[in-house]
Amino acid sequence: MNGRAKRIFFGIAMVLSLVAAACSSGEGVTTSPATQPSVVDTPELELNGILATKDLSVGANRIAFLLTSPKSLVTIPTASVRSVYLGATEAVEESVTAEFYLWPFGSRGSYVTELTFGRPGDWRLDIDVLEEDGSIQSARIPLNIRETSITPGLGSKPPSAANKTSRDVADLKALTTRSTPDPDLYKLTIAEALETEQPFLVVFASPALCTSPTCGPQTETVEELKDQYKGRANFIHVEVYDNPAEIQGDLSRARFAPIIDTWKFTQLENYRNESFVFIINSDGRISSKYEGYAAKEELEKGLEKVLG
Repeated sequence: MNGRAKRIFFGIAMVLSLVAAACSSGEGVTTSPATQPSVVDTPELELNGILATKDLSVGANRIAFLLTSPKSLVTIPTASVRSVYLGATEAVEESVTAEFYLWPFGSRGSYVTELTFGRPGDWRLDIDVLEEDGSIQSARIPLNIRETSITPGLGSKPPSAANKTSRDVADLKALTTRSTPDPDLYKLTIAEALETEQPFLVVFASPALCTSPTCGPQTETVEELKDQYKGRANFIHVEVYDNPAEIQGDLSRARFAPIIDTWKFTQLENYRNESFVFIINSDGRISSKYEGYAAKEELEKGLEKVLG
């Protein structure tokens, strides 16, 4: 097998291993195959890039990606990232540093940074990682930037479509696939949270039925933050599926909750049930947006921004 083929084989194998795990250690339910992230083969380079955030648009964006070498997932603490606009001539628009965040329950993780795109169209991320021996390894990831995001964007007012609360059901298992749900996350609708004029965080996730290994841990992280910021912000979990108690591990029985359509997640290409987190400020506008797993440290920064 030549070097290029080895990189392709490893990149595919790594992605499949990332999506094969259950959503959390306590939620394990077999699901249908996940939508595979973009695996970019770069024959002349040393690393493959796996893009974890797809709903990208003109303006500020949180960008998350994974890097793999022919031997393993890359976990070096930082990576240098350049955004390149692919117009008539290539132009580097911005240079930033991405930080590596470890995911719960293992050695997997992703790099995260923020980039601002000034125009729609085709872009590319040029990524360099400095190895311990002083060598530099590189990857490239192509991007398509839309004029506006599909899901609610930064600065916008979120849709106030009703999500179910504990007042609507006799058992919390009718609200979530989480095996041990926290009742505090199911007290408010998004509309009610907006009326309080207090900042709030809402996580859309299916803890036990997610096709990535991070939705369960994401919900658990939100539970921790709820306790940490008690009285200062509200926290809401919205289950992706409308009928969690009926699914019993068989996604062919699953129905998306109506609010998932309202927030336009189902308009994302190949959307399955991946998690999203939004932080809304006291003015009722989206201050931070996280597609895919967001570490506690990231969410703390977003909350501190709206809490002052």
